[in-house]
Amino acid sequence: MMTENNGQRSSIHVALLVSSELEDEGLLKVIHDLNDMACNCHRVIHDIMDVESIVTCQWDKADVVIMMLTNKIVESAVEIFHRNLADVPIVIVAKEPLHWSVMARLLDRGVQGLTQSMRASVIVSMVRLAYYHSGGVDSELIRQLLDAIQDEDAQHSARLTTLDYHIWSLMVRGLSNPQISQYCGISVSQTKHHVNNIFKYLGVHDREHAVMLYDTHKDELKESQVTDSRI
Repeated sequence: MMTENNGQRSSIHVALLVSSELEDEGLLKVIHDLNDMACNCHRVIHDIMDVESIVTCQWDKADVVIMMLTNKIVESAVEIFHRNLADVPIVIVAKEPLHWSVMARLLDRGVQGLTQSMRASVIVSMVRLAYYHSGGVDSELIRQLLDAIQDEDAQHSARLTTLDYHIWSLMVRGLSNPQISQYCGISVSQTKHHVNNIFKYLGVHDREHAVMLYDTHKDELKESQVTDSRI
């Protein structure tokens, strides 16, 4: 949605959303000084309710939305804009470290640009890429994302032992660690070790989630689980 300005070079219309807890690092002035870019909307966001209220404004006139928001509201803000203005590309400038799963969700929701750099030149480049729907993620975030994916693959590549699967099935049946220890004839510390192996393999941190995932691994369980008719 690029428009002509009195016969001069066309401009990319940018909307800038900045959290009240952050600063825009002079980005607004940089945009105003560019020949190919103009900021037609600049709002300071205090909480997610502000995003809900301003989405009804003339944001559809923007070619790209830049969000410089805190981690606690950035996902909700993206979701709101994606729901109301799905065709307007979004560039996220993350001043706080983002967990890899958050990055993946943001990209999955159509975010066109993602960077942790506070340099105006980098952000402006992201805006241009987003406008032409080329998209971009800065190299540091890509490295973090790849490292996280590799770690997850490594966790899931390891196979559980037959005893691990058996203990997992006992967990599903509601047995506590001391009960599992007595039933399997091993110490409580050994039982805890096997339970932690199961958690690590599944990528979870508690018993509840391990139990919830039991049914999704039925094929593995058929191959490795030791059945016992006494329970």
